[in-house]
Amino acid sequence: MNRQSGFSSIAMVMVLLVLGGVLLHGLDQHLRAQTPLLMNERDAIRAFNAALSAQAWGTTLNWQPTVEWQCQTMQSTGWRACLKAGQKGDVLLAAQGISDRQPITLWRWGKQGATLAFPAHGWIDSCPLSEATLCQLP
Repeated sequence: MNRQSGFSSIAMVMVLLVLGGVLLHGLDQHLRAQTPLLMNERDAIRAFNAALSAQAWGTTLNWQPTVEWQCQTMQSTGWRACLKAGQKGDVLLAAQGISDRQPITLWRWGKQGATLAFPAHGWIDSCPLSEATLCQLP
């Protein structure tokens, strides 16, 4: 082995090490920038799932529907479900899970008969009441 081929082998290894270091640094910067976005997404999914669980729990409760909001809270989980009677025998269920931020509220229509029923097609994306103040839960 001559001296020139040994030198070029060492130079090639050094170039590969420098390129690897630059790539690792870039990947580290990218991951650090993405971490807050991932945490926000995780928190949003948790808040939605907590509200969904609260809504499922709310459909199992015994309610005496009134025209005013009435709420029940499950102390162990922090879930909250509220119900309000509307016209024509319909009821509106609002549910929230615990959250560090503004809680997510899920809405669902139901029917009042001998018992309350919450049909599969009763999901609502936002509060259906005409005035925003009517959507404020106590």
